Amino acid sequence: MKLAFPVATPETADETMLALRGDLAEHFRLLSKLDYAGAELMVRDPAQLDADKIRTLATEAGLSIPAVSTGQLRKEDGLQLCHLDLAERRRAVARTKAVIDFAAALGAPQVNIGTLRGQLPGGAQREAAIRAAVESLSELLSYAEGRGVGLAIEPQNRFVINWLNTVGEALGWLDSFAPHRCSLLYDAYHALFEERSLYASLIRAFPRVSHVQVADTNRLAPGGGQFNFAEFVRVLAALGYEGYISVEALPRPTAAEAARRAARCLLPLLVEEEEFTEYRGEG
Repeated sequence: MKLAFPVATPETADETMLALRGDLAEHFRLLSKLDYAGAELMVRDPAQLDADKIRTLATEAGLSIPAVSTGQLRKEDGLQLCHLDLAERRRAVARTKAVIDFAAALGAPQVNIGTLRGQLPGGAQREAAIRAAVESLSELLSYAEGRGVGLAIEPQNRFVINWLNTVGEALGWLDSFAPHRCSLLYDAYHALFEERSLYASLIRAFPRVSHVQVADTNRLAPGGGQFNFAEFVRVLAALGYEGYISVEALPRPTAAEAARRAARCLLPLLVEEEEFTEYRGEG
């Protein structure tokens, strides 16, 4: 397992982002110095970005880009894949395709979709919005497959979005139209709100999990709350997870300090688990 931290690209403007914001080269160097292996990019409009330059900066810092996240498309520009207005929905799909192209140019294996799926309206329009989301995601899956990029749906808690709050809901929806085509991003912080058992939901989700995000129980960096990260890492290892754990935590007191605290908490656990696996001859 490897550790990643989110980095916002320069065209984003949201000061509340759970990410390092500002000079990309500086932040890539910081993560490398802290022994992170990857930087998960949070983007808004790839048309304003130079993918080749960003890839070079990450490579020079010794970092991979394990995923590109799309939350700012919704938060800053109001885009929604379930929008009932066809023109608005086409705008959301087109921008997401641009993110997919950006990820492919970076060599990033996946694009994460959380709040970009959109908030469902109530009443009779709810089912129509779900059908619109199915149509959008089906088109995007075909587009992404042609570019060698995966898509991952993130179950998120009810205070963030009003559908696909649990692993079971997300799997049921995906299996109804896209079995085996779309993976899951498992966010332990959201799971704490919605799942009857965090570990049962992780085990259920695991065959489809391509990326993991964490924060502590209070949304601070790992080590600032009550979450048992040692046990979480052990369960991931027992399941055979070999991907990235990305820290999506509040930037308190600063994002850089959150990155430092997360590394201080998590990296020894990853090393310990790797050494134990080698000791048992299970690697």
